[in-house]
Amino acid sequence: MNIINKSDFIASIVLFFMGVLFYFIIIPREIILEDKAVLGPDLLPNICIVAITILSIILFLKSVRKKDKLDQIDQAIKKTNFSSIEVKRVFFLSLNLLVSILIFVYLDVLTSAIFLIIGSCIVCGLKKMWVIASLSSGLILLAYFLLYKVLGTAVG
Repeated sequence: MNIINKSDFIASIVLFFMGVLFYFIIIPREIILEDKAVLGPDLLPNICIVAITILSIILFLKSVRKKDKLDQIDQAIKKTNFSSIEVKRVFFLSLNLLVSILIFVYLDVLTSAIFLIIGSCIVCGLKKMWVIASLSSGLILLAYFLLYKVLGTAVG
């Protein structure tokens, strides 16, 4: 077994065991299920833990590839240079996320979601307003439908 990236290898093993620990021991002990609940309160944590465990398996498989693939990956990494526009976009996306978190904490959930979606669209280079409007309204309506109608929860 050839380990390409030792940190990915160790992280995948730790995440896998943490996922198993959370799924079978911690979540069942900490979240009390009620008989009258249509969806249990452990549904979302269980989905997240299963996703993390699956992703840790993928990371493990990625970290133990064959040697010829390692040479191809090394050559591709050496050719990669970040342009200034990419660095600027990463900075503005991070700033957009920070501002949306501050809006979420101090103002409103809906305003934060709108700012995050529209700001991300603009930073990533979308110029047509109808695309930005349809993306933001569609995502917010889907989140509303999922949270309020399907899961029966409230946000904000």
